[in-house]
Amino acid sequence: MRGLDPAADSAVHAVSLLAARGAGVHPTALVAGTVLYLAAKAVRTRAWFTILRAAFPAATGLRARHVMRAYLAGSGINVIVPARGGDVVKLAMLRRRIEGSCYATLATTLVPETLFETAVGVGLVLWALASGFLPVPTMSGKLPAHDVALVLGHPVLAALGAAGALAVGWWLARRLWTPLRHGTAILRSPGRFVTGVASWQALARLIRLGAIAAFMAAFGLPLTPATALLVMAAQGAGRVLLVEPVSAGLRVAMLSYGFVATTGHSVDIAAITAFTFGAAAVQGMAGLAAALMILGVECETWSPRRALATARTWGPARARPDHVGAEEPAIVAPRRRDAGRLLRPRTLRRARPATAD
Repeated sequence: MRGLDPAADSAVHAVSLLAARGAGVHPTALVAGTVLYLAAKAVRTRAWFTILRAAFPAATGLRARHVMRAYLAGSGINVIVPARGGDVVKLAMLRRRIEGSCYATLATTLVPETLFETAVGVGLVLWALASGFLPVPTMSGKLPAHDVALVLGHPVLAALGAAGALAVGWWLARRLWTPLRHGTAILRSPGRFVTGVASWQALARLIRLGAIAAFMAAFGLPLTPATALLVMAAQGAGRVLLVEPVSAGLRVAMLSYGFVATTGHSVDIAAITAFTFGAAAVQGMAGLAAALMILGVECETWSPRRALATARTWGPARARPDHVGAEEPAIVAPRRRDAGRLLRPRTLRRARPATAD
């Protein structure tokens, strides 16, 4: 294993630990944790549904189940597609349901959707920092040094670079101002944001905490409210705090320090590693399976090639009346092959020749 980098070494070691400790995992708790994990994601989609309804008030045909399908499908695809490529699937599925929508406005709705989650994540990281669970540098000599020789030695180039950056930023701000204003419309109604967004995300956090507790019980880790919060903080530390290395190794180290402080005794590092990689693997497979099922139903095929071809034909939603009354009959465009036949008067249609008996 000399040729492998530390990340690959950690992955190989984790696989060996999972294989060795697989027989000790409690299947009932594992299934319960998986169900609660998916339920937390489904509940969180209600918050995004409220944000989308505020951004597109005319989209009366949008339902909460449409948002849930799009969110779960995109989150599952993120497991196998890097750089959060599954978010494109979310936006494409919603663009089919919302008339007059565009990718820019749909993407900006993710800004208010992440505000509460970011605030909770930052709060948990601050709690972990105050408790001494995060291995961050405390001495000034360990902090990265900033080299300003380029700025001092080439002031003209530095000024041109700054001017170019400002010009690009101004151009992006002008292009994205309208989508950003529409996508963040929910923020202009603080009461609706609290009741329709933050409340659902808080409930999802509680369900996710139950999922964490179930996974901890499945892998035999000491389970208390403090240790469950510690695991939740460790899972979000890499996304909130820029600490090297931002990887599973940080979570393992954080849990190793935290379990000693919260329980009073050390926990086997092998058990922590098996839990970290095992829970993430189970959650990823469950999310991917849910995404494939949703895409199969959405595309009406279980063939990946046909599903991809169907997804390429997706376009923006067209106007469709939600309720058709007696005074306003529905106008449904005929199919192309029947258009000429339906537009011809009945008297001008060619009569079928009579057949002799």
